[in-house]
Amino acid sequence: MTDAPVYLPRTTYRLFAAGGAAVVLLFLWELLKGFSLPTLFFLLGAIAFTLIYVRWALMQLELTADGVTVRAPLQAAQQIQFRQMIICEEAGRFMPGVSLVYWPVSADGIVETEVPRTQFLPAVARQEELLAALQERIPD
Repeated sequence: MTDAPVYLPRTTYRLFAAGGAAVVLLFLWELLKGFSLPTLFFLLGAIAFTLIYVRWALMQLELTADGVTVRAPLQAAQQIQFRQMIICEEAGRFMPGVSLVYWPVSADGIVETEVPRTQFLPAVARQEELLAALQERIPD
């Protein structure tokens, strides 16, 4: 077992996912009463909304000695090492998360400095602590 701190998404994501699921059920009920294309269209939108927020609600961020590990459902864990990181800052308006710009690593383990990538991390409880820990360890 590891003592690395794990940061969980804020409760707001779970509330939005639950609200989205309720809307999906209401649209399904409406479709059962009588088919209509606009209802089907909005049902698909509500399903997409719900799935996005379920994914965000189930993400986990683990701060390890050499970087951060992002775990998302139905996706392999992604390790971003401190040596790869370029910029880490809070981004977003409604629920600001952490925007992390980093250099990708090749299959050989070499940092490729041609085209940077961006990983947006969800808003988490103790976000200030996570942001400070990441910014502190970014190489100059």
